[in-house]
Amino acid sequence: MDWAERMSENETERRQRFNALFASYGPDIVAYCGWRAGSPSDAQDAVAEVFLAAWRRLDDVPEGDAARIWLYATARKVIANQRRSARRRFALQERLAREPAAVQQEPPPDDLVHEALRRLGRRDREVLLLAEWEGLTPAQIAGVLGCLTVTARGRLHRARARFRAAFEELSAREGSQSPRASARLAKEGS
Repeated sequence: MDWAERMSENETERRQRFNALFASYGPDIVAYCGWRAGSPSDAQDAVAEVFLAAWRRLDDVPEGDAARIWLYATARKVIANQRRSARRRFALQERLAREPAAVQQEPPPDDLVHEALRRLGRRDREVLLLAEWEGLTPAQIAGVLGCLTVTARGRLHRARARFRAAFEELSAREGSQSPRASARLAKEGS
């Protein structure tokens, strides 16, 4: 087998591994970027950048479920870079316009769960969604966040407690404002 044949065979193996990686974890990374990015287009850009990094560093991507954690950690860094870029861009726009730019706010969601999540800090929301939405264990969360497992477990415990408090406060407030909401909550509780 000559050098060209070995290179072609190696390239085929790389493509197959990358395609399997994308097929296995693509939907997870799309969902993760979707709830972390500032907009749908930022989420699409982040997913593209994550898999571009995976292709370029395919030899560094671990095998098995560890690849999923590697992709989550890469996505987290990509989105952090997007946020830093957005902050710099915003500061430049402010300097150029010499007046504060209006910040667009999304209308608050009607769903109590979404509202309770929105009230959490960024770190609490991230660790809670990694556990509950993405189904990661504390050890896997630690890999994504770059911290010890015991630290991730503690953050998750505190995030759950804060979420529970926010949800209960919203439930109580909604129940006191609307008789129909009280009836709905009573029905859901039984």
